[in-house]
Amino acid sequence: MDTARHPENEGSRLERLISVLECFSAWTACFFLVVNVGDILLGIFCRYVLRSSIVWTEEVARFSLVWMVMMGALGAAVKGDHMVIDFVVPRFSAALRRLVEWGRFFLAVGILSLMIWLGTVNAVQIWHMKTLALNIPKTIPLLSLPVGFALLLAGTVLLHFKEGR
Repeated sequence: MDTARHPENEGSRLERLISVLECFSAWTACFFLVVNVGDILLGIFCRYVLRSSIVWTEEVARFSLVWMVMMGALGAAVKGDHMVIDFVVPRFSAALRRLVEWGRFFLAVGILSLMIWLGTVNAVQIWHMKTLALNIPKTIPLLSLPVGFALLLAGTVLLHFKEGR
């Protein structure tokens, strides 16, 4: 018997992959949360204790917040914490529910793919532009969008095929 093609083995492989992606998402979001809180506390300390402001703390706080949200979005998707209105679809017949699920899947894949493409094009096109305080390419904070949407796309595809079993 070929164990590589066994449906239960494929299901556990999907679950492991989803779990790895979710763990990566959570730990990177956690890292950016620590950066964000540390940066804000540093700014407060410098402003009110040392009586001197650090110019770049506001940019770091803003950029780390955006990265944290985009990286943590997959965790919310896996847990089912994204907003959904589900009082109509459960009343449909099984065939119609299946059709709606596939439609929702293709719509999500299309929108996420478009956002990855547009976000990447936008980020790459402004590589030459620098942020005001940190003086880094604006591409670095803007890459949070395509990276976060790519994680979300991978999670969406994996979750769809896991639930479709």
